[in-house]
Amino acid sequence: MAFGKKRSRRIGLLLLAACMLAGCGGKEAGSAEAKQQDEERVQMAVQETETEGEQIREISYSLWNAYWNLEGVEEQTEILAEHVKNVNFFAAYFDQNDDVFIPQETTDFYTANGALYRERGWNCYLTVVNDQINADGSSSLKTTELLYRLLEQEERYTAHAESLITLAKEAGYDGLEIDYENIRKDDVLWGYFMNFIGYLYDRCEEENLLLRVVIETNINADQIDWVEGPTYCVMCYNLYGSHSEPGPKADRAFLEEIMEKMRYVPGEVDYALANGGFDWGEDGTVKSLTVKQAETLMAGYGQEAERDESAAKVFTYTDENGVSHEVWYGDQETLDSWMLWLQSGDNWNYSIWRLGD
Repeated sequence: MAFGKKRSRRIGLLLLAACMLAGCGGKEAGSAEAKQQDEERVQMAVQETETEGEQIREISYSLWNAYWNLEGVEEQTEILAEHVKNVNFFAAYFDQNDDVFIPQETTDFYTANGALYRERGWNCYLTVVNDQINADGSSSLKTTELLYRLLEQEERYTAHAESLITLAKEAGYDGLEIDYENIRKDDVLWGYFMNFIGYLYDRCEEENLLLRVVIETNINADQIDWVEGPTYCVMCYNLYGSHSEPGPKADRAFLEEIMEKMRYVPGEVDYALANGGFDWGEDGTVKSLTVKQAETLMAGYGQEAERDESAAKVFTYTDENGVSHEVWYGDQETLDSWMLWLQSGDNWNYSIWRLGD
């Protein structure tokens, strides 16, 4: 699909141009006279926009922090603080009895930082995922069997909703974020899930709690009976990954396809983006990498990355066993490009997976 020349795209480009003039592009902008002329052109364009009577929108961030990787989270939060709206504490999950609980590491991090975040006007959400830890230490991740047990019958999904509300209120969170994945195109389970979300949203309203709902991209968005009221957040980073051949987590065509699907979702949607990437070995192995890990690996093998038209970076190397690898990852410039493309559809709210490391 193609989007028209919307004003939001224009402002995004003006901001990008201003950033480049300030030296953010990492290159010299030319002579002092050329800089002055460029600055005057940008200022004239901004003034022209202001005379149209339109308000310039600002971006907002929702930040995920995961209990198993909290190193550097506080420092990174400070860097992004000007545009932070929400902080999502990841995550509560389920025991072998289908009872939800919060890991101690999540509680400790929230205890240390929650009050400060709230003083800044940020909303603190408890994220709940459909992962299950069994008595023998084994786990089931993104399990739909659990969701059927919890949501299939009214008495079960209402009881589940009440348990989540109690958990969030007793722990002192401002809201709940429901991240139940792997529903995909299961229309029956979507029906159960929306019944649950409808009830949960009403109860959250009564208890003065906020509600966010994370959704995947591989869904029949036009077939779902969406509940109005919650904030929906769509994950935009599963184009390539452990499930596929090598490639970027997202590209422009993928983001435009998602924006088209989100026309069916009520309210203003958050778009979740992720940096980092994956290492695909020719022996069939696939390993998830953070930006730091990818760049350390690249330096260790004396390689250089190229930036693909998707805005992601890619490089190859051969390990000590003679196995060839192809690595794709996104850095800050990648995220900046993806956000600019989303602004072409007038989308300014982003969730970042994830802080840390």
